[in-house]
Amino acid sequence: MKLRCTTNSIRLRVRKSDLDLLQNHGEVSTPINFAPGIKLEYTLKLGQVEQPQANYAAQQITILLPSELATNWINSEEVSIEYQQAYTDGQYLQLLIEKDFPCRHTAEQDLQDTFFELAPKDDLSC
Repeated sequence: MKLRCTTNSIRLRVRKSDLDLLQNHGEVSTPINFAPGIKLEYTLKLGQVEQPQANYAAQQITILLPSELATNWINSEEVSIEYQQAYTDGQYLQLLIEKDFPCRHTAEQDLQDTFFELAPKDDLSC
């Protein structure tokens, strides 16, 4: 699973193996280790929520997806789930969770764990 953050935006790109873990275990997590005992972890999790939502606590970013929405997305050719999580004064956090396409400039990548079959054939982006 890959994490990309910009101002008020979180984007997760998930591989097939990540979606298998999400579907079979209800969550998938990835750590970023900065030093021994110092890490940031991000987790995609199924939950009893009405809409996707992101939370941050104790060096952990957790994105919860409604179980039915996630199951439908996992078992379809839909590429992404997108949601704007409002917080205050008209501000929001943009959430984008998408199936990972292969990077075309990285030859050694394991294509079988990406959604290469859904990727645009003429798109050169990752």
